[in-house]
Amino acid sequence: MGRFLLTDSWVKLRSALLCVVLAATSGCSAAKQVQHQVQDLSIAGRYDAALVELDKSRLAKSSNDRLLYLMTRGLLLHEQGSYQQSNEVFEQADQLSEELFTQSVSAGTLSFLTNDQIMAYTGADYEVVYLNYYKALNYLALGNLEAAGIEARRVDLKLQEFSDAYEGKTIFKEDGFLRLLTGLIHQAQQDWNNAFISYRLALDSFNATHGVYGVAVPDILWSLLTTTAQRSGLLTERDDYRRRALEQGVTPVKIDALAVVLVNGGQIPVKRERMAIFPTEHGFPVKLALPEFVARQETSSPTNVWIEKEAVPLYPVENLAAIAVKSLEDRIGRVLAKAIARTLAKEIAARKLEKQHGGGAGALVRIFNVLSENADLRSWTGLPARVQMAALPLEPGEHRYRLTAKGRTIEGTLVVPARGVGFAFHRIY
Repeated sequence: MGRFLLTDSWVKLRSALLCVVLAATSGCSAAKQVQHQVQDLSIAGRYDAALVELDKSRLAKSSNDRLLYLMTRGLLLHEQGSYQQSNEVFEQADQLSEELFTQSVSAGTLSFLTNDQIMAYTGADYEVVYLNYYKALNYLALGNLEAAGIEARRVDLKLQEFSDAYEGKTIFKEDGFLRLLTGLIHQAQQDWNNAFISYRLALDSFNATHGVYGVAVPDILWSLLTTTAQRSGLLTERDDYRRRALEQGVTPVKIDALAVVLVNGGQIPVKRERMAIFPTEHGFPVKLALPEFVARQETSSPTNVWIEKEAVPLYPVENLAAIAVKSLEDRIGRVLAKAIARTLAKEIAARKLEKQHGGGAGALVRIFNVLSENADLRSWTGLPARVQMAALPLEPGEHRYRLTAKGRTIEGTLVVPARGVGFAFHRIY
């Protein structure tokens, strides 16, 4: 292999390479293991134990995984029913995600020499938006409509930012369900015009993404459009949406007060590594590693919510599993291009060190290159795979409801205000 000169500088470099490999290969697996543990405890309803495990884990201590830790902790507190605490954590996550939107030059350079796991996790676009979804749910549970409305507007702003940042070329630039929820919150505030605008955007988004995510326009959306158009004085628009609804076989009804039940169900897919090793003229292999999503075992979804004595269908309104997969597919070309460029840069570095320090140095660097080239498998694994919604126009007042999932019955009460919207939501694994 040639001479291996153990100079002080080379010994230091070898030690540095070893440290980087250990950091790059251990952090991601630790994060996934922690998330798996806390989610198992969460499914069992042991939220206190899940929070203890999370707070003492490496995920809580890692600066690069800070956003992932906050996302996980905020969601645990939400599912526990600690809505105010949950929002305090989600607010930290929201602010951090904005700070991390543009990575530092030094972090980007380091990731180019090793892998993206060495960088701070910035969150996928849909994950960042779902911070505001859960903040809005928390505020609704706390009875703070004004604050929920602020989160609804933040959703609008983020979706527009994503569309602008990628010049409309990214797959996740609109979300029919989040636009629908935004409209419902505006309607709950009796802000008819903004509700109508949100519903119109929701309709456009459902139509545009139906072939991608498989979620059709919910029937109730036509009634929401015609109702808010009329209350906004937009009679031409009201008549147009009524006509379009009838063409779809839906007869819109006037909505004075509405009950809405949301079910966040299943578990979003998790990432695994897909890798390939190629031989080189030097006899040492080079490695390419890319992330891919793997669906988790599906559980049966409830089909109805009984509100008082009426069975109300639960319609799919969001397919987060498909959004995650399609979003990764949308950017995998950029990930692959960076991985190829990084692999070439590592090989050039190996040849340079081989000339300077001998064949042994080149061999060690190439081993480092293979060990350090790993896909970034971090993601917010606590998110649901899907969201279902039941909506029923009702008289104002207090209403009992129940639904059955996984052999157990969930019961609750929601209050429907006059000319407003009453909300309830549940997490089902």
